[in-house]
Amino acid sequence: MLSENPIILYMKNPDPIFYGMMDDLVIQTLKKQNATVIVTELEELSYIIGEEFTFLRNGEQIQFDAFLGYGYMAPKHYLDYMYFNFAAYTAGKTTLYSPFTENILQNKLLQYAKFSEGQVPFPRCSASFSVQQFKLNLSQFESKAIMKEVVGYEGTGVKLSNNKIQSTEIFCKSLWNGEQAIIQDFMSDSVGRSIRVLVIGGRAVSVTEFQDNIDFKSNGYSDDFKIESKMDCQKKEEYFRLAEKTCQAIDPNLTIGGVDIIDSRKHGLVVLEINQWPEITFSEDVTGLPLFDIFGQEFIRKIKQNNSDRV
Repeated sequence: MLSENPIILYMKNPDPIFYGMMDDLVIQTLKKQNATVIVTELEELSYIIGEEFTFLRNGEQIQFDAFLGYGYMAPKHYLDYMYFNFAAYTAGKTTLYSPFTENILQNKLLQYAKFSEGQVPFPRCSASFSVQQFKLNLSQFESKAIMKEVVGYEGTGVKLSNNKIQSTEIFCKSLWNGEQAIIQDFMSDSVGRSIRVLVIGGRAVSVTEFQDNIDFKSNGYSDDFKIESKMDCQKKEEYFRLAEKTCQAIDPNLTIGGVDIIDSRKHGLVVLEINQWPEITFSEDVTGLPLFDIFGQEFIRKIKQNNSDRV
């Protein structure tokens, strides 16, 4: 269905633990761009596959140009979202990312593989698939290291290990729980600090610094956490170039990505990860930039381009 004003099927996050009012803000932004937004819950959606796709909401067929959901979800909800998102993408609808790109963004180990291919600097890491091999690889790392589950968000599954025995215990627990953990070099001169660059449509649009003097992570879970704008920083363009290169390594047409960078005196600039659903409100508040509007404009542009290509 190709309409002059795009029709967006927007799925509200079934687990809005970390995102608060993000759904409402994104929906308002898209409506400001003259899009028709059909707001739905995940549990209301279904589809039938035959010679073509039939998309249903509460049993009634629906027509739309694009499908969008925003924010991290519980594993089963995310799997259901991915099934619907894959169907929508395969049927020619616009989605936030391609399923291939989304699969990489969801997994830190896959991100690091693409970073290595694209010559993006990041902390060295090791993936092992048995305790025996993990112990053998431990000699390649310092006693103090980062242990990180490859699937996680908002700092969940990231631990600072103080010795190799502790690293092994963390790996074993992850293995027991059916999860994949990796060991990673610890940047000791950048504790509780990270740079967040927001990239929209392949272009860096804002930069902030996350600061936490209590937690070694900088995810905003201690009372000391704060965010500062770095838009006037002398290294802004350097941050921007690295963030754009990082997103390019994953997908040249990445709709949105929150690139986390460590600015280390010893190691230089290194990338921690790309957040596939970055929290926009913090960056907008401290920089004063209309970041929601920029995101909305990019997604609408993507829909119109996709519709034009299908004519």
